[in-house]
Amino acid sequence: MRFRSAATCLAVLTAVSTAPAATTAAGLGDGLYSAEQAARGAEAYRATCSSCHALDLRGNSNSPGLRGIGFLFVWEGRSLGELYTSIRTTMPQESPNSLTQGQYLDILAYILEQNGYPAGGADLANASGELDTVVISAP
Repeated sequence: MRFRSAATCLAVLTAVSTAPAATTAAGLGDGLYSAEQAARGAEAYRATCSSCHALDLRGNSNSPGLRGIGFLFVWEGRSLGELYTSIRTTMPQESPNSLTQGQYLDILAYILEQNGYPAGGADLANASGELDTVVISAP
């Protein structure tokens, strides 16, 4: 009886110790962009986005807000990848997809910064569609 209990216990411990560790997707609270990238994004935003979305990102009657409750109303629960794709394929309105991938990522970093999400040590990137795994939620 003792042998069977010891063998069962050993089998359970072996299964637990060799099981793959659970991984969690990165979240907006994990610092997905750098402060330097957000600063570059602020410059690109002022040059290409502010005429429609306002300097303070609050939008106007023709353009949605990109910060605060207006931003969350539209984007909460959706992926960061969806937001990135939307910006890249529809903005600026008069010439969509006219900026570089880096400029669009910089602008996205600036939008995240302005919404209170923390900066981290590396630039935001979309390698292998990583942004599709990040869900937008209130900071």
